[in-house]
Amino acid sequence: MSNIKLEEAIKDRLYSGFKNWNGGYECWLEWCNTLYEPDAYYNVHGKRLTLQEYKDMMGKLFDNYDIELGEFKNLIVQDDWCAIRYLVYNRNKTTGEKFEQESMEFVQFKDNPEPIGVRVIEGWATSTVPL
Repeated sequence: MSNIKLEEAIKDRLYSGFKNWNGGYECWLEWCNTLYEPDAYYNVHGKRLTLQEYKDMMGKLFDNYDIELGEFKNLIVQDDWCAIRYLVYNRNKTTGEKFEQESMEFVQFKDNPEPIGVRVIEGWATSTVPL
């Protein structure tokens, strides 16, 4: 795949996939299973997680918070890498406290033949309010 086609495929994967966040954990998990390579790693606030550890961590977050993705602030794609900055709106299910966080991620993708398409090999994420 040419670099331009790969970059467009990454953008498409992110824009379409981010819509699934706002449907709760089960929707997120379904998207997660198509977004990440089975042996992918995700580094969250400096801790390297396997894909299953990342899924488990997110399951606990969704248990305690209503999480809604807001808008993309920036999306830069170069070859098989991207950087994204976006807003996240959270509500603590116990206290009702609402807060906004800004997240930043750097992600490396792998190009797979269709129907699989591009998927994450490894990502690095941080935010203004670690949960």
